[in-house]
Amino acid sequence: TRRALLFSTVRFPRRQPTAMPAGDDIARAAANDPRVQAAAQDQAFIAADRGRQAYCGTLTTYVGLIKSNTIYDARFFSLAQENLASCFEYWNITWLRCSLLCLLVYSVLAFVILLASLGFFGILALIFWGALSLISSIFMGHLSWYCIVVNNGCCGNVGYFIWALLYVLSCCSYFVGGLNTAKLIYLLLLIPSFYCGLSCWKLGAGTTAREIAGAVQGAAQGARNAH
Repeated sequence: TRRALLFSTVRFPRRQPTAMPAGDDIARAAANDPRVQAAAQDQAFIAADRGRQAYCGTLTTYVGLIKSNTIYDARFFSLAQENLASCFEYWNITWLRCSLLCLLVYSVLAFVILLASLGFFGILALIFWGALSLISSIFMGHLSWYCIVVNNGCCGNVGYFIWALLYVLSCCSYFVGGLNTAKLIYLLLLIPSFYCGLSCWKLGAGTTAREIAGAVQGAAQGARNAH
């Protein structure tokens, strides 16, 4: 018919598809949106507050362990442990107890020595560093217990590796500046530090250490091949 012939001869212009913004453009626009930034900041504050409450909420439990944990338990002297988290907890509490005992004995001995030599400025320094050592020991003891026993390392094997390294470094730090008679008491920390580090090693620090060693060896091999 005439109408059919008319529509068959008329060419309608094609509609061009609307260009959709690329994924990167969408992400960039969202990142620059003040509402998105405010929402992300609120979520970060909420997560941080929850973490703070969870961490502070375990302080009472940790203090209870310090008061009630067994002083001597022959089971945890074995190098083969079925429950490594429990082994770490025992030696962590033992490490903190020994740290506080060593600090007390060292402070008394150093105070007597300084008093005999009229080293008043040394006594002030002793009080300052003693208070700092007390706070750092309690903080490290509780934080390591919280990360490893409560949160399974927090960062997985990397977390275990970091804590194993920190225990070794903290033990060595007591002998910085030479070994004197008063510092000999800190040799007592070698045993709990060793078992804390060993527990971390078996929990996953050893795996991370081998991965790091493999990466360093591979990089060194690549450098040799390049030359």
